[in-house]
This record gives sequence, structure tokens and C-alpha cells, in this order.
Amino acid sequence: MSTSPGSAKKRKASDMADTDSDPHRRPEKIPASPKPRSIMDLPPELVNQILDHLIPNLPEIDEPAPEAFDKLVREDPWYDFTRRRSALRNLCLVSHFFADLARPYLYHTIAITSEEVLVLLFRTITENPDYCGWTRSLSCHLTLTNSRVVRKTKRCLNKLLPTWREGKGLVFITGYLESLQMRRASTDPDEYYEMAQGILGMTMTALYSLETLLLQLPAIDHDRDYFELISCLRITMSYFNTEAGEKCRRSYLSILPEDVRSMIPDRLESAALTPFQHLTTLLLQGDPSVEDPTTLDDDDTDDGDPPEVFGVQTRHYHPLFELLPALTTLEVSTDDGLFTFLDGEEGLTDVFARPTNSFHLSPTRHIYLHSSVADPRNIGRILRHAPDLETLYMNPRRVDSFHRIPPQDAAQADEDCLDQALSKYGKKLKHLDLNWFDCQGSEASIGVGGRLSTLPQLKEVERLCIQLVMLYGDLPAGEHMMHQGRPVADLLPPNLVELTLEDWWWDSLDDFDTFYRWSDKQKKEHFREKEGYRETVLEMMKGLALVAGRNAKPPGHGESKMQKLKRFRFFIRTLPTWVLPGDERGPDADVQELFEGVRELFEKAGVEFVVEVDQPLEMEEEMQ
Repeated sequence: MSTSPGSAKKRKASDMADTDSDPHRRPEKIPASPKPRSIMDLPPELVNQILDHLIPNLPEIDEPAPEAFDKLVREDPWYDFTRRRSALRNLCLVSHFFADLARPYLYHTIAITSEEVLVLLFRTITENPDYCGWTRSLSCHLTLTNSRVVRKTKRCLNKLLPTWREGKGLVFITGYLESLQMRRASTDPDEYYEMAQGILGMTMTALYSLETLLLQLPAIDHDRDYFELISCLRITMSYFNTEAGEKCRRSYLSILPEDVRSMIPDRLESAALTPFQHLTTLLLQGDPSVEDPTTLDDDDTDDGDPPEVFGVQTRHYHPLFELLPALTTLEVSTDDGLFTFLDGEEGLTDVFARPTNSFHLSPTRHIYLHSSVADPRNIGRILRHAPDLETLYMNPRRVDSFHRIPPQDAAQADEDCLDQALSKYGKKLKHLDLNWFDCQGSEASIGVGGRLSTLPQLKEVERLCIQLVMLYGDLPAGEHMMHQGRPVADLLPPNLVELTLEDWWWDSLDDFDTFYRWSDKQKKEHFREKEGYRETVLEMMKGLALVAGRNAKPPGHGESKMQKLKRFRFFIRTLPTWVLPGDERGPDADVQELFEGVRELFEKAGVEFVVEVDQPLEMEEEMQ
């Protein structure tokens, strides 16, 4: 029965009267709900959410390991990583309760930044195999075949092996540990050369829940590739297919906590506890401490002949890809540009010659190439052997020795050109981002006339970043084609959501290198010469705005193009083409004002329009 406000007031007055008549009587207090006195009183779900925020994120690919953690500043890429791990480690030292809570989060993401960390991590999983299922992300920032790394790893082993405690389970690691005990006293380099690779291989194999792996690889031919590591991984995987391997899996189960063991169905035990079955992201990082010898002056190079190869030789690691059935994302930084084998590499199988259905990149959905010197033909070969690819991104590294393709007639497409590869194998692409500094002399490796004419056939592409030269061909023919009124919408995939067009032509490279050294007279002459070009590009953009977004033809009224476009970005590398120096407001204000009419047209179409400028620092200072 509900109580009226009036009756409540009467009851309150009565209580006060009773209290006044009996001074020893106190009004009854409603007991307050108990408040948590410490974090230990909070629900476990809430504590886990708090600890989730302490899991560190690794820096982006191509970041070198820090030399001194205590000297990191807030802007350093490793600063946040080290502070979060430090907080988790401190929690583990508070009490047994906190250690049980925080330890799985501490081992969730591990970065091997020194030889001592490599050996200590191996010791930890040997002594505590129940830790192995916690790690989801592992990164190694050592070049394991570098002679300095090999020597330091041996010294760390000699120092730490006597402190090892005997672990339980993980028979195959115990056997490898015994071999290390026998070899650690050897002075023969061949006896301990592969130790670092073997330790990392055993560590990777033990961490059966790995989802992300970063490997730092040799970038010069002075440091050998990781053939011993690959051999170790393949032998270990073969072991798991034997009866002894099945027993090892069972030993995993026996050491797992009961709550974890109960979550693994019997039918999934084999797959769940077999290494690399959950690894979806692989990052191959070229040693960032090594400078590209092609960019150094003679005075900066060391004595002796320069390395014949610079960059990660991705093709040498195809056996690693074959061990990763769930691999969906591959990132490579500082590659050597080749994804097929060279003459004289008889000891390695040319996996690119295999049928597509057996190629190791067939399950891969996303490929990112950072600081790459891959030419258009090699990009096309990647497409051919990754038929389900959805993302293809390539950011170029500029080197003088870029061209590996002999000059060809641009009027005829190379049989192995990128345009044909996109037509045959790019049907599932959703994100395409390609650009180069200079392809003069090898335009045929792109397509007829150096153009990607099959882009309109890629109906699944939603995000595209492309240079104008690959749509129209190089100047002056490209500008003439644009001036003739060929709608840019006819040259692009029809269902784009985001589009970036980069103002770049192959003959822009020389000007790009020398603009900042030009006199004011030369800059004014260049600006005047480009007046017609600016008008042509602006008209091209206005034409795109008139058929994009809300201005596109509705379904059922002819072919619909650009109806889904939401964002258009124009990227300028050669700023002196677009503005004159000397304006007090700065060059960016001039650029924005120049494109104001274009921006208004796109806004009416419901499309965001952005202009960005990128240029050498010397040019930026000169234009101020």
C-alpha cells in the first residue's frame, strides 16, 4: 500500500515527539550499504576492467628499442609502454592477491629489447610454464644474427643458466635447455651462433596463445637471415604432430589453472595448445639502427665495400608464413623490394611459382609495406598470390637504385604489370594506397601509358589513395588528358567512401628536390608557368564535386558513381606550384583560400573536402 506525503509528515512529527519525551531514546537509523574499503573489495569484473587499461601498446613498426629507459621523455614512443608495464609490475609486488590479479596483464604484451630480456623471458617460461597462455603480443627488437647480439646472448646465458630452477612440463623446451647447458662453455662461434635464434624460437613456440608477433630482421647482407630460427620452428611443429607432441599438449593441460582448463573443449584441445594457431598479425621490421647505404655520402660509410642488399628479404621467410594458418595481417618495414627469388638462390624454393591455392599468403587479408622499394610489378605479384586481399598499402622509400626493370615502351603494358594484376586479383580489395617517387622509364610496369585503367572495375574498393600520374599518365600527356575534360569519376572505383588524390607527376621529382634553393624570380616564373595546370586541376575537382555524394545519380537513373563518397582529400607535395612565397598569413592560408570554391561545392554535395601539404623541411622554411 502506498503512503501519502501527509501521513509521512505525521509519522516524522510523532517520532520527534517521542524523542523529546524520552531524552535517552534515539531515532532509528537506516543502515547504509557497505562501501568498498579497498580495491580488494571491488567486484572482480571491475578490477579486470581497471587492469585492462594498464595493458601497454607497442610502438609502431620501425621504432628502435630505447637505449635507456630511465631517460625516456613523454614524447618518446616507448614512454607510455614502459610506464604501464612498471605499474603492473609494482602491483605484482604489493601482495599475493595483487600478484594473482596483475600477472596475466603483465605478460599480455612483451617486448624483447635486450639480450638479457631475451634470456630472462626464456627462463621465466621454463620455470613457470603456466604463464605461457597469457601472452598475446610478442615483439623482438634485436637482430639475432648480428655478431654483437650473438656475443651478448652467450654472456647472458653463462651468467643466468646456473640460476635456472627446474620447471615442470614442456618437455621439448627442457631438452633444448639441456643442449644449451652443454654448449655454453664452447669457444667455437659455430657452436653458439644460433643460440639467440633458438631461444626466441622456443619462446615463441611455448607462447601458444600468441596473436601478434613482431620480428626485427637483418637489413644488410652482412647479417644472415633467420634460417636457424625457421628451422627450429619447423622442427618443433613437426614434433607436435607426433605421439610425443600429443603428450606435451597433455602436459600443458595438466599445468593450466582449473578455470582456464575448463574453458577449452575437448575437441579443441589440440588446436588451442598447438603453437601459432591463433597468430593473426605478423610484423617484419628491418633493423632501424642500420642506415640505407644508398643514402649515405662516401664520407659517412664505413671502410670496406658497401652491402649488396639493403632491406628485409621477405621472400626468405615463406616457411614462417606457412606455419601461420590464421595469418590475416602482414606488415613489413624497409623491404628490399623483391618478393620473388633471384637467380642463384637455388637453396630456397620459389614459392611464388606455386599455384595460388597453395601459396602461403592465401589467408592474408591485409598487407602494409612501410618504407618499401617494391616496384609496380612486384606489387602485382603480391596481389596474384594473395587472392583474398582486402587492404594493400605501400609507402615508398626513395633510393637512387629503385629501378630494377629495364626501360620499356610505355604505350604497351608489361605482361606482368600492376594494372592487369588489379584486374584479375584485386576484386576483393577494399582499401588501396599506392604511390612512388619516380617510375620514368618503367611506366609499362604500371599499365598502358603508365595508367591504372582498371580501377573502375574494383567495385569493392571504399578507400583509395592514388597519384594523379597513375590516373592520367605523366606530363604533358596527363595534363592534356585532364584538360580534355575526361571526368575523373570515370577513372575511379565507383563505390568510394574516402578518396585521396596526390598531386604528383614523375617529372616533379627534380623540382621537388631543388625548389627550396630557387631564387624568388625562379619561383615566380614557375608559378606563372603552372597557371594553366592549376586551373585544369581545379576544374577537375569541381567536376568531381558535381557528381559525388548527394549530386550522384540515384539508383535506377543510369550508372551511379561516387554516391557513397564522404571525404575527399587533396595532397600537395609541390607547394610552389600552388602559392607564391611572401604572404604574411603563410602558405597554408593561401592554399585554403585557393580551394575555397571547390570546398563549397563538395560541402553542398555532403562531402568533406581537405587540402594537406607535405614538403621537405628546407622548402617549408623557405616558403615562410
